Amino acid sequence: MSGETGATFTIRVLGAGGGQSPGQDLTGFLLGREVLLDAGTIGLQLTLDEQRQIRHVLLTHGHLDHHHALPFLLDNLIGRVPGSVNIYCLPEVMESLRRHIFNGAIWPDFTRLPTPEAPIANLRPITPGQPFSAGDFTVEAVRVEHSVPAVAYILRNAAGSVVFSGDTGPTEALWQRLRHFSDLRAIFLETSFPAAQSELSALTRHLNTEDVRREVAKIGLSRPVPLYLYHLKPEYAGDIAREAEGWAHVLRTGEEVRVTRPESGA
Repeated sequence: MSGETGATFTIRVLGAGGGQSPGQDLTGFLLGREVLLDAGTIGLQLTLDEQRQIRHVLLTHGHLDHHHALPFLLDNLIGRVPGSVNIYCLPEVMESLRRHIFNGAIWPDFTRLPTPEAPIANLRPITPGQPFSAGDFTVEAVRVEHSVPAVAYILRNAAGSVVFSGDTGPTEALWQRLRHFSDLRAIFLETSFPAAQSELSALTRHLNTEDVRREVAKIGLSRPVPLYLYHLKPEYAGDIAREAEGWAHVLRTGEEVRVTRPESGA
């Protein structure tokens, strides 16, 4: 990153919903051309040529709405691209994918096809706190508090750092880690419910709008950082947007977010 100013990359919102409804698809973000973060929605937003450029997929956890489109992506790519698609996830998620999705019954075992030596899907276990490379990014996973094993991802390149919370309730480790990132450019934070649904958000280990205010305050930011809310439950999307007006941006499917390193390097 040293010596580079004005660097930029685009994040395409393939889906920003915590459910499906017209105009709001399941969670998925394309960072640049090669890196996909969660795989709820792919083929509904990307052409076949765009799908063929994906080389890395980061899964935050094992719930269906975050890997729903992954089997179809691999089906579109097998035999059409060289090498494998790297799929990074917790070991628990890897086991779930093998047992429940790529088991030869629900879907072909793309972890062994077209050959066991060179499969289209290369499942790669991650360890929270141990950075790894994916495309142009250095990636670090941080454990968060959800109903199943789950992580947030911090991604860093020449433009700076961005964080995607994945599904989580109130948490601590992520915010403690972010205090060490002086180049934080954007926070993408799940917000499934409005404030009135505090009991339901606590029960399901998700965030509501009041939780979000408290969570972001834990970082102790010395400067404003754009806050993007996603994973909205469709029936509450309007309420969440109204409650977040003026202090956060509610993401919609099809949007693009540009992440830029200032010319000053600040």
